[in-house]
Amino acid sequence: MMPVTAAATFCATLVDEWIRAGVSAAFIAPGSRSTPLALALAERPEIDLHLFHDERSAGFAALGFGLATARPAVALCSSGTAGTHFQAAVVEADHSTVPLIVVTADRPPELWHIGAQQTIDQTKLFGSSVRWFGEPGTPEAGQASGWRSFAARTVAEAAGWSGHPGPVHLNLSFRDPLAGRPDTLPAGRPDGSPWHQTPSNATGSAAEESAAMLLDQLRHRRGIIIAGGGTSDPAAVVTLAEALQWPLLADHRSGCRGSVAINHFDALLRHPSFAAERRPDVIVRFGQPLASKVLSQWLAACDAEIISAVPTRRWLDPERAAHRIVPEAGLAVAWLARITEEDSTLDGATAGSEAAIWQAADARAADAIASTLAAEVQPTEPGVCRAVIAGAAPSSTLVVSSSMPIRDVEWLAGPRDDITVVANRGANGIDGVISTAIGVAASGRPTLCLIGDVATLHDSTSLIGLARRPIDLTIVIIDNDGGGIFSFLPQRDLVAADRFERLFGTPHGTDLFALARAHGLDVTAWSGSLADPSGVSVVIAATDRATN
Repeated sequence: MMPVTAAATFCATLVDEWIRAGVSAAFIAPGSRSTPLALALAERPEIDLHLFHDERSAGFAALGFGLATARPAVALCSSGTAGTHFQAAVVEADHSTVPLIVVTADRPPELWHIGAQQTIDQTKLFGSSVRWFGEPGTPEAGQASGWRSFAARTVAEAAGWSGHPGPVHLNLSFRDPLAGRPDTLPAGRPDGSPWHQTPSNATGSAAEESAAMLLDQLRHRRGIIIAGGGTSDPAAVVTLAEALQWPLLADHRSGCRGSVAINHFDALLRHPSFAAERRPDVIVRFGQPLASKVLSQWLAACDAEIISAVPTRRWLDPERAAHRIVPEAGLAVAWLARITEEDSTLDGATAGSEAAIWQAADARAADAIASTLAAEVQPTEPGVCRAVIAGAAPSSTLVVSSSMPIRDVEWLAGPRDDITVVANRGANGIDGVISTAIGVAASGRPTLCLIGDVATLHDSTSLIGLARRPIDLTIVIIDNDGGGIFSFLPQRDLVAADRFERLFGTPHGTDLFALARAHGLDVTAWSGSLADPSGVSVVIAATDRATN
């Protein structure tokens, strides 16, 4: 009797999800390390198995299947040099835009780089020739919730969900025992559909197809729209929210944070009963993910259909919960046109009252936040962020640093639809923020930069020669002498105070006034308001981490 193993369960889940997404063929070169996936493929009659004695032939046969059907087939091999023989087929699939799923089995990481037999560096073996590379590590039962998302994305990336089919490479590590049987699989979508559904690019416009799908499936349902940075047509998204009478949860980077947006959604979703009562039937996301962890956790917990409309070819689904991933370009406009064409809206009494409930709650939250901060005698980080947003000159650009500033702006600042807000949120890092602001200001725009002290020190070399640059840039530095965001993480309560301060608080003791003056910059203390950007200046707001 073969033992029940996580590897067998993982592979059975992959195959089940691939079948749901339309995969019907696998081309296998025999080997030992690939046993778990080979057995899982052989177990399912929906998969036609084709065996080849060498990997090069198997790879090109899978390529031919993709050429003939426009659907990806699986090419599977063992570990070691076996995978290198797929290279030519991968390159051809790349240049010919043929969908292909290449799977190389691998030894577990503890056997890498120690001279273990049949072990080479297989990470990103095919370089930039693949549309996507996945290396999830050795299967563990605790990871099961993400397996279907991983499998569905594999097919979507190979099939060209954003218009560019091609090869995908999965490098799957397996520990002994290699022969096993699966436990109960994590549940899939109840209707038998793939975990993530993406529009077909074979015919017509992806935006029109997605709009038709949305209208047909979402009519008369309670919905919410979420908009983040990179939203390609903010005006259309705002108009869409108004037409549907759905709440619009937007950050400043989206360009959608006008009068109809729910500005204090993070505060509202921290209220347990409100969060529980306002769970929608459907959520449509435009642009990049927002910074709010509370929102992300709420999305993951909602039993709602999630449609992620992404602005680029990047896969954006941090909660691994989206039912559909669709290209954003033109979607809002096409959806509005479709609604107008059919002389129909999706609102109805339920959705209309839902928007009103959110807006009334948002107004109450705004009043509560404003009254609380007004009572503070010393500068607070939320207070500084709100004042910067409120005091920014019309048509100016605000560059916001990651870590706490972007969160305080998103969660607590009021609406401004006459300024542009940008942030480096691709990798969510704090490096290069001042340099980014200098580049924005160099375009001729009056620019504000809202940044923390640690991020300032990270990019302090950008201050060299800054005073002589012919730009309009005001840098507002929130100085709490360390890494303030860590005080909001579990480490704060789980680690001894002195060790926490050394490892996470990381006080730097730098006199930022002296640093700015050393570079010849005009520097002042925060006074509660801002002057219009003229030339280069620095404003420092001293706050206390513990109080914050």
